[in-house]
Amino acid sequence: MKKTVSFLLALLLTVSAVAGMTPAAFAEEGSAYIEITKPPYGEEVNEGDDASFIARAEGYQGLIWLFVSPDGNTVWQNDEAINAFPGLEMAGVETEELKLISIPFSMNGWFVRAKFIDQDGNYVLSDPAEITVRQGLVPSPSIVPKSAGARLVPGESKTLSVEASSRMGDEIKYQWYRSYSAYRNTGEAILGATEASYTPPEELGQVFYFVGVWCVRGRDASAPIYTTPVAIVYTEPEPTPSPAPESSPTETPLTPRNSGGGNPLFSSGNALLLVLGAVLLLTALAIGATLLVLRAVEKKHRRPEEDEELSDGADE
Repeated sequence: MKKTVSFLLALLLTVSAVAGMTPAAFAEEGSAYIEITKPPYGEEVNEGDDASFIARAEGYQGLIWLFVSPDGNTVWQNDEAINAFPGLEMAGVETEELKLISIPFSMNGWFVRAKFIDQDGNYVLSDPAEITVRQGLVPSPSIVPKSAGARLVPGESKTLSVEASSRMGDEIKYQWYRSYSAYRNTGEAILGATEASYTPPEELGQVFYFVGVWCVRGRDASAPIYTTPVAIVYTEPEPTPSPAPESSPTETPLTPRNSGGGNPLFSSGNALLLVLGAVLLLTALAIGATLLVLRAVEKKHRRPEEDEELSDGADE
């Protein structure tokens, strides 16, 4: 019965606080189980910036984040404050780390408190953490690098880029830097490199590049946000090996063989001449024999009249 009454009392106090009742709603009932080990601390931010509030405790079963007005008369619970502060976003409302995103100036002077609830419904409130919002200062942009380093050879290129946005709609400026080490403090601004993307020139060796991004509103400017330097390395292309010349088969000179037992008459050169002479001789004999045969055949078939004419011609 006692536990039920305690739980109902705690619930009534919570509902009263959320409904915007007096600070008496924060009367700490106490808990035999809960011990706060880390209260949230106040944050001082520029209008439109983010802030995180961390509270930790032992022995609790539930956690509620409360937003308390400067006069203590208005209390919002968890993400109910989003409706009260247009443009405000939240994350981690049910965890020990609450993150407020794009904090408007209207939250200046408000307080954040963590309410830890134990298994019996009893609760303990953390000390209030004040939110201080400076107006007139330009919040820094949010950036997302879109490129990594690369190894290139002459003739190749790599374009580096960054994506940036302003929650307040401010103008965004860019400046690219070059460095011969991985540290930004050694970087030098690149003349004319003031866009969201940049293509480094060909330069043999390793060069690091990064960009600074900031917001501008009239004459005011935010603090710049820098990307992590990335390395662009240009190397000489490896020479292509020349193809090895094809090897031609080695011709072995013919060595004249002397088949005549050392007699130069039977050397290969003389033997060739002898063969040619024999061929010519046989050819001449064949031609002569052919002529004789033709003449004999012609004489055999000659008519008697022709023989007489030939004889008369011979007598005359």
